[in-house]
Amino acid sequence: MTGALLPIWVAATLAAPPAAKEIYRRLGSRLEPWAAEIAFWSQAAYGVLPLYLAWVTGAVIGRDCGISGLALADWMSGTVICGLLLVLLATSLRLSSAKRVVRAWYNPDGSWLYLFDEPRWAFTRGAGAAVFVDSAAAQLIGLGLGAVEWVIRGGRPTRGTPPEVWAGLVRLGVSAGLFALTHNLWLILLTQAAAHALMLRSRRDSSLPA
Repeated sequence: MTGALLPIWVAATLAAPPAAKEIYRRLGSRLEPWAAEIAFWSQAAYGVLPLYLAWVTGAVIGRDCGISGLALADWMSGTVICGLLLVLLATSLRLSSAKRVVRAWYNPDGSWLYLFDEPRWAFTRGAGAAVFVDSAAAQLIGLGLGAVEWVIRGGRPTRGTPPEVWAGLVRLGVSAGLFALTHNLWLILLTQAAAHALMLRSRRDSSLPA
């Protein structure tokens, strides 16, 4: 029964963005006074609920999503890997060319809300693992579902697509890489938050007069 719920959670996750867009189109003028609050809570709900609901109903396994069943050795090795990656990022942000690329292609608007994408992507990886035992195949399924979601939310794989739109797909790839190295959603969230803080500091330093 729990396995039968997985297609429902996947379909609901993919259907949520167009449904929300239609609701906002119909009720936009009434919701305008609370636009900021709605943007935050809708992003939070869309990020967290797919993973939480699929996990508590048994449709996905916590270990496959990187949220439970993590040994101390996994934490230690993952922490070392993430720490080294953050040092590499901090060093690369000292270079003007690297700084411009990161700004344009990773998080152009400087918002923290993109961190809510991580639990949802963990769910898609868990969904892949529920279908394929092989971890690489599960990762590819997770990437495929994330890419489908990106298209549904307005992404277009064309030459004219601006970097700020591609950024969602770039972050998905980075998330997949971090998961392949750590298999730990909590470390991924901490690493992404630390990386975001480094990028914001770099942006502030660039705005200071020489």
